[in-house]
Amino acid sequence: MILFVTGANGFIGSSLCRYFLARGWEVHGLVRPGSDLHGLEGVPVRLQSGDLRDPASFAIPPGTTHVIHAAAIVSDTAGDADCRDNILLLAINLAAKLRAVSLRPRRLLHISTALVLGVNGRDISESRPGESMRSMPYVRYKAESEEFLLRQGREHGLPLVILRPGDVFGPRDRVSCARILRGCERGVPLIVGRGDRRFPFCYIDNLCQAALLALTRPGIEGRAYTVTNGILPTWAEFFSGLQRGLGRRQRLRVPVWGAYALAALLRGVQRLVPRFVPEVNDYRVRRITTETTYDISRTIAELGYRPDDRTERQIAKIVAWYLREKENGRGR
Repeated sequence: MILFVTGANGFIGSSLCRYFLARGWEVHGLVRPGSDLHGLEGVPVRLQSGDLRDPASFAIPPGTTHVIHAAAIVSDTAGDADCRDNILLLAINLAAKLRAVSLRPRRLLHISTALVLGVNGRDISESRPGESMRSMPYVRYKAESEEFLLRQGREHGLPLVILRPGDVFGPRDRVSCARILRGCERGVPLIVGRGDRRFPFCYIDNLCQAALLALTRPGIEGRAYTVTNGILPTWAEFFSGLQRGLGRRQRLRVPVWGAYALAALLRGVQRLVPRFVPEVNDYRVRRITTETTYDISRTIAELGYRPDDRTERQIAKIVAWYLREKENGRGR
């Protein structure tokens, strides 16, 4: 099995590389020139330097049997042009490369997002969508990438399967988890309102398990599967677990109106200083004060997916990773 992973140095990409290498696969990874390779230290992945935005800068490794497309900007604040060039264009260029190789891979797995199905609802699915998020460029171009690749599958025979993970957290997440934990250490109150709303927590190892199944299960081309843990925590359970791991406790809950007021204030600051990127915005407040869960019954039934639901242990692993990063001088 020869696997080619785009975005191999990112949180999800590097985790996938580790997971498949541990199971005996030969893994090749595509990374942009000058990328931070910290997440791949000590990992025997065969790296290729190239940029998916420039088709001439990379090649599909000879003999590739499986491809995971994990490269994409991940941001709820990025603008239209950035998301188009760093989400949709990447899918277009990768598909063109795959069409040109003489021996097609057995499976192309595209890592999308459950947000394409909407938010603010319980057991959201394709047949029961939530509130649309397509006004956000990140979600819009993730959805357009899915639609484009599905057409490629129908018209050119690309053996596509899509995974739509929920909110992915885990060790080596130097963006979301590290930022949340740094805020925790500074005493930033994380829990807003009662914190009693559940959210689509997806531990990284569960996503990796689903990826292995999606690459190897026969007869599922052209289908999309949502991936989260099976038993979902509330935001208060998640945040308080992180806080406990750092020996912290939040004594004062932030009222919902107060969080929205802060988001409005920071939005005003951004108008005055366009380069300023607020840590709090309306979208983030809304996500942690409303309930969003997704139906994973098809993923369980058709892929044989069996999520690990030891959430407390998973949170402890995230904190342990963060503390090791700090000990090694990488906590900032």
